[in-house]
Amino acid sequence: MNTKYVLEVCDTAGEHKPVAKFESNSPFHAVSPGERFDDVGWDRLDNVGVIASPDAPKRYTVHSIKHVVYTQAGSLVVKYCLNLSPFEGPSSPVWGDD
Repeated sequence: MNTKYVLEVCDTAGEHKPVAKFESNSPFHAVSPGERFDDVGWDRLDNVGVIASPDAPKRYTVHSIKHVVYTQAGSLVVKYCLNLSPFEGPSSPVWGDD
């Protein structure tokens, strides 16, 4: 059986709905609540296109994580859902915020 990995990110602000989805044949790296997770150019699921860039990121903090495992069309799907809260604070100087 093939394994498909899905990373789905949800914005907890407003409607708390998925905003972006990524698929891979290998697992995504682990993250923990409280870590920063920045949109630097995601193609949004709600057909608004790309709203951020490396020069103007949309910043988030990981609020919570949910794991879902199921089979679909003969494949094992391992879904990793990140609930992200908007982050309005300054970026670290390490990442270019003076």
